[in-house]
Amino acid sequence: MRGGYLHNVILIAVLSDLFELEGWHTDQEVPVRMGSTIRFVDLVAEREGYCIAIEAECSAKRIEGDLDKAQAIGSQELWIVTPTARIAESVRRKLDRLYVPVNRDGLFVLTQGAATERVMNKLPHFAGS
Repeated sequence: MRGGYLHNVILIAVLSDLFELEGWHTDQEVPVRMGSTIRFVDLVAEREGYCIAIEAECSAKRIEGDLDKAQAIGSQELWIVTPTARIAESVRRKLDRLYVPVNRDGLFVLTQGAATERVMNKLPHFAGS
């Protein structure tokens, strides 16, 4: 994987393991064609036809690309997962400047802890689960 230890092990691998414990199928570094280039979604979790794209971000720089990749794979949700609340707030501000509503239409900005809690506590009761 392309990211460092924080990105690959702490943010992505932990979430992948949790999704699988809850009965979801996961794939890391899922390729998606964006025009003439290939980009990669960090983690895709699927269950019974429901798809969640997960992007781990340590800054707000690549948010527009994350939105495009999630749309290109046809995911019902996009989770942007950050290591800290400060980075999550930076991502929310960037989305606000792009006029993209958070926590609606399947877009969630979550810290690692919030994402973990969402997998363990919310998804087992979720209609798509």
